[in-house]
Formats: sequence, structure tokens, C-alpha cells
Amino acid sequence: MVFSDVVMPGMGGFALARQLQTTRPDLPVVLTSGYSHVLAKDDAHGFALVRKPYSAAQLAQVLYEAAKRRGPSKALRRVPVEDAAQE
Repeated sequence: MVFSDVVMPGMGGFALARQLQTTRPDLPVVLTSGYSHVLAKDDAHGFALVRKPYSAAQLAQVLYEAAKRRGPSKALRRVPVEDAAQE
């Protein structure tokens, strides 16, 4: 799984996600951004998106859902946020 910001120097998050989708279509990509003007212009282009600021619970849920879309044999098991720090 790849978790990337949308705004980065060089290759942006959308370009990275599209390249990964081409080379590794099985690899889930989750994008994040706090720049509303970027999101208004580009939206998420079909990729999972977490808008900043986000809580640990929100991030955990989006990452879990992205992993689950890979299929049941490759899905991650869900760990409650309270218990995640203990593992």
C-alpha cells in the first residue's frame, strides 16, 4: 500500500498514483492533502483520499478500506485504533 501526499516536489501524488496504477494495479494507493484548491481542481482521480486534518481513526479506516478492496485473501485484519499502539 502507498500513502502519499498530493503536493510534493517533483512528481506529485496524482502522477505517482497513476504511474503505480499502471505498473502495479494491485497496489492500493491512498492520497492525502490539506490544500482545498488542489482538491477542488483535481479531486481524487478515482483514488482513495484523506483530507487533512485527519484523525488516526479516520486514517486507519481509509487504509483498512483500501486494503480490503484488494480482495479477501490480501486484506489486512482490522485493528482498533486503541489497540494499534500496542502491536
